[in-house]
Amino acid sequence: MISTIAVLVSLIIALAHIYFLYIELFASYEVVGKFFNIPVNIVKNAMIQRFIQNLGLFSGFIGLVIILTLIIVPSGPMKYMLIFLNLFVLLNGIYEGFVFSKRFFWYEALPGAIAILLAIFM
Repeated sequence: MISTIAVLVSLIIALAHIYFLYIELFASYEVVGKFFNIPVNIVKNAMIQRFIQNLGLFSGFIGLVIILTLIIVPSGPMKYMLIFLNLFVLLNGIYEGFVFSKRFFWYEALPGAIAILLAIFM
């Protein structure tokens, strides 16, 4: 039986990633700059915009797949799917923590690691 806490943490991570999609694809330059801790004039660069939008697509896809996993995957295989998907969240948080801001370690990598541990030990 899958742990309710593991499901809730994974759902919170998924919803956060849907929010990240919004920021990275649709928010103003100022909001994106503040979110990534980079100057607005750099955010306005077309190449940087494409990079950030690509991160947004990843965030949206991972959030959607986690939600779909929680809805349609039976509880036995769900454990392994959550470990796998939250591993992506963990790795992306580590990457963004080194590239953009250390707070991504707290906002993304740490919740991903917690979700992995909860799924492993459920």
